[in-house]
Amino acid sequence: MKKALWVATALTLVASTSFAGGIDRSGQGVNILFEEGNFLQFTYSYAKPKVNGEANPIAPGLFTDASNVAQSYNSAGFGFKYEATEKLDVALIYDQPFGAHVLYTDGPFSATEGPLPYDGTAEINSDALTLLLQYDLGNGFSVHGGARALKVDGVIQSGNGILRADSDYDFGGVVGVAYEKPEIALRVALTYASAISSDFTGQRAAPTSPTDFDPRTFSVDFPESVNLDFQTGVAANTLVFGSIRWAGWGGFALDTTDGNWVNFDDDTISYTIGVGQRINDKLSLALQLGFEEPGSRPSTTALAPTTGSTSIGLGATYQVNEQLSISGGLTYAMPGDQSVNVANPATGTNIGTLDFNDNSAWGAGIRIGYRF
Repeated sequence: MKKALWVATALTLVASTSFAGGIDRSGQGVNILFEEGNFLQFTYSYAKPKVNGEANPIAPGLFTDASNVAQSYNSAGFGFKYEATEKLDVALIYDQPFGAHVLYTDGPFSATEGPLPYDGTAEINSDALTLLLQYDLGNGFSVHGGARALKVDGVIQSGNGILRADSDYDFGGVVGVAYEKPEIALRVALTYASAISSDFTGQRAAPTSPTDFDPRTFSVDFPESVNLDFQTGVAANTLVFGSIRWAGWGGFALDTTDGNWVNFDDDTISYTIGVGQRINDKLSLALQLGFEEPGSRPSTTALAPTTGSTSIGLGATYQVNEQLSISGGLTYAMPGDQSVNVANPATGTNIGTLDFNDNSAWGAGIRIGYRF
């Protein structure tokens, strides 16, 4: 069952890179806590989306289509778990939990067609370190908790001008409970992560003077979340696994004295379900399905050109020896349709919508694990 678990976690890694609500990327999982003994892992994933906007103006010729709005991106992660005593485990996790890579090179939000001298852009990157303790209460129950440090930087180019900023590490908490029954590979884990208020220092340039920057300071609250992860054996060498993730993106906003730069209306709920099969002592395979509920249409920001998603993923794990495992996965996702209102730059009145339909994304990832 351990090999099947490896495939399940590898698929979760890849699926989460494809598309998620708000600017979720990693899913902030804590599965490494449940590995036996001392354990080290490295992860890498890559996502290539295809998101095109079709012009739907109220009168012909007011604006044109937007192509390849969502940009490719990659992410890396690291985890270390140490069995301090028979009852106490310690884990350190590095991931990149939030991110956005959006670029309008044509259509109404681009420099070639719009009123601004630059393209509409959002490039947001993050780094997080999570330190966790897990204590075995006995009878299959355990509790876990700790602290998470988050650092974020990015650039946004929109009708408010150009904003570039970064934060130092800011802190939040993590707490959870789990139940395990190893003889049937049963595990249910519930984890809550608090919101993190990040203080940013940066610069802003007005649309009319894109090279003249003034200092800005502001705060952004990155949302709280709840993860429910589960797995159970259902037959010899067969594991069913899944997860439910809620993240409080509704009301998430980035505001400065120059106006609102980013705003999300909806919380997000993501579901995954899968089955893993151990083929032999070396090889395990798994299949996973994913679904995220769509949010409001039209979007309140051109930086969110999709809403919700469905996905399917395939994964494999190869046990090189008793210590070393290599897992990989491939996911195909269909980010949900979205519409973005387009305004007349002179009057601010609506002149139509940019409709993003038939979106797609490929994600691939690898995980290398070493037990010692």
